[in-house]
Amino acid sequence: MSTRLDELFDKYDENPLDPDIIYSIVKEYLKNNEDDEAEVYLKDLIKKDPKYVQAYITYGNLKENNNEIEDAEYYYRTGLRVAKELNDTKAIRALEDYLDELE
Repeated sequence: MSTRLDELFDKYDENPLDPDIIYSIVKEYLKNNEDDEAEVYLKDLIKKDPKYVQAYITYGNLKENNNEIEDAEYYYRTGLRVAKELNDTKAIRALEDYLDELE
């Protein structure tokens, strides 16, 4: 395990509900090409903070990169719904672009 992950897990142990810490763990796993581990924490993040739009984008990207197109579409569409609820125009545009690319 990388030193960076060790640091992040120390922070996670102190505050397991902090979505930014969880997302940082996800990004670190993805950087290390450890998709299965990243997916575990993406699920954890969405469960703990279902309005964390970037989690849906990242999960959709992960699924798309693994050629799991139906799953990618699900996460992009779910993220789009959440982004619209939050009126997050930047995320809305990004998610619409991702969905357009899938077609």
